[in-house]
Amino acid sequence: MMGILAISKVYGNYQTSIPKEIRNMFDVDKQTVIEWSINSDGKPEINFRKKRNIEDIIGIVHLDEKTNSVDLKRGLYK
Repeated sequence: MMGILAISKVYGNYQTSIPKEIRNMFDVDKQTVIEWSINSDGKPEINFRKKRNIEDIIGIVHLDEKTNSVDLKRGLYK
């Protein structure tokens, strides 16, 4: 377990800042989402991940068959 690397203060409306050391270490920027969880010991944990946008999602799923959006929509109403 590492020692304390940085300290943050909680301000009005429960806002805080992410210390520079942590931002640099985990490549935190304005596209970063912070996920909060509680581990099995009851301690808080945070995880940093990048936001996904439509460009990240396009092309992830590939189908072996050809599809047509109009035919798929018509199939919903049958």
